[in-house]
Amino acid sequence: MAKHDEVSSTERLLDLIRDDSKPEFTVGSAGSKKSFGDRLKNIVHNPVSFRKAITVGVDLGHDDIKMVKISRMANQKYEMLEYERIPFSEDVDRQSPQFPQFLRTVLTDFCSNTKNIDIWCTISSARVETRQIRIPKVNPKQIPNSVYWSYKKISSFDENKSIFDFEILGEVEEGDRPKIEVMAYTAPLQEVKELKDIFSKAGYPLTGISIVPFAFQSILRAGLIETDETNVSSLYIGRDWSRIDIFSEGNLMLSRGIKAGVKTMIEALRTEIEGNLFELSVAKSPTKDSARIRAIKKKLKNELEQAHQLFFGVIHDSAPSVLDERQRLLKEDKIFKMILPALERLVRQVERTLRHFSLNYDNARVGKIYISSGVNPHQRIVDYIGEELAIPTEILNPFADSNNFLSLAPSPDDPSEQSSYVPAMGMALSSNELTPNFLHTYKDKQKAVRTQWVNRGVFAAFIIVMLLCVGVTFWQGRQIEEKEYKLMQIQGQLERVTLRVDKSLILKLVDETQANRRQIKEIGQKYFGLAVISEITQLTPPSVQLISISTTLTDTPIEQKGKNKKSRPKTLVLDGIVSGDRLILEPKLAGYLMELKNSPMFDEPQLSKKAFERYKDNDVLRFTARLKLL
Repeated sequence: MAKHDEVSSTERLLDLIRDDSKPEFTVGSAGSKKSFGDRLKNIVHNPVSFRKAITVGVDLGHDDIKMVKISRMANQKYEMLEYERIPFSEDVDRQSPQFPQFLRTVLTDFCSNTKNIDIWCTISSARVETRQIRIPKVNPKQIPNSVYWSYKKISSFDENKSIFDFEILGEVEEGDRPKIEVMAYTAPLQEVKELKDIFSKAGYPLTGISIVPFAFQSILRAGLIETDETNVSSLYIGRDWSRIDIFSEGNLMLSRGIKAGVKTMIEALRTEIEGNLFELSVAKSPTKDSARIRAIKKKLKNELEQAHQLFFGVIHDSAPSVLDERQRLLKEDKIFKMILPALERLVRQVERTLRHFSLNYDNARVGKIYISSGVNPHQRIVDYIGEELAIPTEILNPFADSNNFLSLAPSPDDPSEQSSYVPAMGMALSSNELTPNFLHTYKDKQKAVRTQWVNRGVFAAFIIVMLLCVGVTFWQGRQIEEKEYKLMQIQGQLERVTLRVDKSLILKLVDETQANRRQIKEIGQKYFGLAVISEITQLTPPSVQLISISTTLTDTPIEQKGKNKKSRPKTLVLDGIVSGDRLILEPKLAGYLMELKNSPMFDEPQLSKKAFERYKDNDVLRFTARLKLL
């Protein structure tokens, strides 16, 4: 029974210790907050022009929100205007109904009522699946279909629950055949929608949503990291998990989540400390002693706090160490040995990922690893990772100035705190051209391209119409100038004319005009008969043969009682025959008379005689017609 009681008391002790001594990973707020005076100074010395594009990158962490404000200048230049970290309130988390209001307050203060601002935010990459695939070189219009079905062969997904998108990386040669290299990915639709709704309720709609690997990709593509290495890697050490991403020439090639992080090391540390303290306590007093249990729990809590502070110090509110240098080094050695098994597991996972990349990408080798984390890992952890992998490692500082990046606000002093802003910085540098956006997929890009082509067409048509209008205006201006010049010439000629107009001159002109008219009339009368014969010849069809033509071409006066004398009208008498089918002789004659009536020289044709006769053994219609000559 004693043995059984001893085991039971041991279990009870460990349970009590675990319940009451869980460390709280809280983060202070003093690190990157700037006073109102500092902000006002920045605004005065570095005013933001309304022509600049402002982007705010937001990283919603476990217990805080990090924000970075970037101004996009011309020629791919960037200015970092401001950054800030705001811890969550004790009664507010991302799932609480009050969170949108909290977010509104934070963004309003940070954005300072800046208009036309783009906001990008990260989501967890745990449920985002990325695949690099190669498709045959096809027509650009067929690329979306080809990528879609190629991806679905590798990894099936539900279109109603996932967002599918892809990014074309470039053309490659595979087996002497050109292919297109594509990074395709799926993201949970519900998670994207929830994040979008949170920001919409806060009054700040999101421009883009992406993941941390693509945020690091944006940093590479924007040129913040200056390196000669073709292939680099980003290792993010998180609380519950880690992630390794491999990039080649600024493009994400491989991304893998690792189920090991700071929490794994802390648990290994806790297990070792609990075991050591318990063995010492059992040797000195029974575990049923409540006072002794409280003392053990207090000592365990102190030990864990010291270990956590030494190796994973809370980066935003680090307390001064109470240990001297020699004690601290001894303590660090002891703690490092405790967490080493968990750290080795992490390193082995990273090593396998690097080996997989080398085997599948033509023996490519990663030249450098950039480490970032939301906590403050000890430098010995960073050094151990680099030594084990035999690859240079570096804690990433996204605030470092480069040829096209300038930080206008002083960066945090602690390297780990600097690296914690990598996701927010990457989102602030993001754009639809640089970064995959879960709110702007390939379908939206196709619509935008179509709209752009329509806009270009409308603009081109407008330019053409404008040029035509300018051309017509110029031509009309030239015409007006020419007419004005001619008018000036005519006016000059009129001014030089000294001819005096009087009655005798007008009478002389009238006589000349009348003489011309009489001359024209005489000529007309002289050739009138010839004109009549010519007109009759042209209007007479082959089926009508004229036997005789008689005409009166001069007016003959008529004697009338009690009235003035009237002239007899000019007449033309035609005697002829119409040949052809008997049934259509009369219609032919009627048509012939209509043609004569329509002539400007003849009027009122009248038949004085019409009869059927035999002519050369054929039936013909003999007629005599009288016409007035006009």
